[in-house]
Amino acid sequence: MTFGEKLQKLRTRAGLSQDQLAELLDVSRQAVSKWERNEAMPEAEKLVRISRQFGVSTDYLLLEELEEPETASTTAPAAGLWVRVKQWYRNRGYLLAWVLAAWGVWNLVDLDVLAANTYQQAQDLENFAWVKYVQMVYIPTMIPHVLLILVSVILVFRGRQLAGRLRWYHLGWLLVLMGLLNMRLPLPAPLRFLQTGPVWSISTALLVYLAEYGPENMWEFLEVTFWDDLPCLLVTILGFAILILGCRYDQRTSLRKIETDESLAPQR
Repeated sequence: MTFGEKLQKLRTRAGLSQDQLAELLDVSRQAVSKWERNEAMPEAEKLVRISRQFGVSTDYLLLEELEEPETASTTAPAAGLWVRVKQWYRNRGYLLAWVLAAWGVWNLVDLDVLAANTYQQAQDLENFAWVKYVQMVYIPTMIPHVLLILVSVILVFRGRQLAGRLRWYHLGWLLVLMGLLNMRLPLPAPLRFLQTGPVWSISTALLVYLAEYGPENMWEFLEVTFWDDLPCLLVTILGFAILILGCRYDQRTSLRKIETDESLAPQR
């Protein structure tokens, strides 16, 4: 049995993917793939780490005549919890967007219940302008929740295309949505400024101030709300920065790992 066959057998028995083993050994997935195809051999330090990871001797890994591990324990340790969580996130992390979509639906239902109660109470008022209430209160508040649902659904289907390739920096989309939309999250006092957002301000400016009071009042309203929305905009910028810089960092890291593996791994 060759080294590659033994490595693949041990990895499969431990329930590890090539990506997981690559993370544990601090190499690229391509390096693990080459080892298992017997196209390259790991350096001595990696061999020691492989033997420790799977609880076998280096002689077992290197000598083809040894068909079974020399240790008493032939069962490799299972992947740790953190490794399993990271692997689940890479493969199924896009499902978290359904949580955001469900939160948007919950907020929308809560808003509809509030509107229904307001309508019931308004029946006893003679001059209550129900159309004005819908235009000036309901619709501007509804728009961020509807956008949250739509964007979350888009993230789910886009995430399915990236299944197996999701990375930590993709969580930057959460900051983008928190900054732009009124998600009404139960946040602590220092972060409650995120319970509003520029989308609500723009919707109110267009549907209320522009339609009812004219462009001058609309710009005055936006100027006032800009400073309230500035922290939200900064959170949005932070989210985009994490997405962009994280992607570039991941690309450079992957390239360095591949170059290092190719330069250090001795050829058979």
